[in-house]
Amino acid sequence: MGDSVKRLGPAALALALLGSFVPAAAQELSLSFAAGGFRATDDAYREIYGSGTPWAAEVWLKSRGPFGLSAGFGRISQTGTALPLGEGGQEYPLKFVRTSIPVTVFYQFDFMTVGLRLGGGICFHSYREDWQTVDLAYDGRKAAPRFYAAATWTVAPRISVFGSAAYDSIPTGAGSLVAADVNLGGFQFMGGLSIRIF
Repeated sequence: MGDSVKRLGPAALALALLGSFVPAAAQELSLSFAAGGFRATDDAYREIYGSGTPWAAEVWLKSRGPFGLSAGFGRISQTGTALPLGEGGQEYPLKFVRTSIPVTVFYQFDFMTVGLRLGGGICFHSYREDWQTVDLAYDGRKAAPRFYAAATWTVAPRISVFGSAAYDSIPTGAGSLVAADVNLGGFQFMGGLSIRIF
């Protein structure tokens, strides 16, 4: 029961923030879906898992002015191999899953049918690494800053396509044989579709 409450905590916070924002100043509400690529900044992470393909869904609320608020849900799942440090060592297949719940504010510049958003906020991450051939797993949770830029292009009255770039730094405080403090963050590049609700 306690773990379930902890998992729902960030999502409940995001919904509460959005709920208080909507009646106060919301002018536009849109829902977006995106997928793309991820490049970790940690060398050890890249060596084990390489690049990844995250996906995300977000709710965007823009005020009557240039400011807005967004909250969403993202996920990335990767497989990799723990390589032996010496000759003849055993290799271990790994699976890594990270779930992210960002809550951010943004400033939007509008140019005809194109909008440019610059934003930042906090992102709640939960992650788990499973060693698939042995009884070993690591998991954790971390709240960390997120910064991003996004561009949207309206192609129909309620439909837009967009691209975005985001940066997360997620130091775990956990070390390994190849890194003193493993950082799960990096750069995320995504593209997708946005549907305007009102």
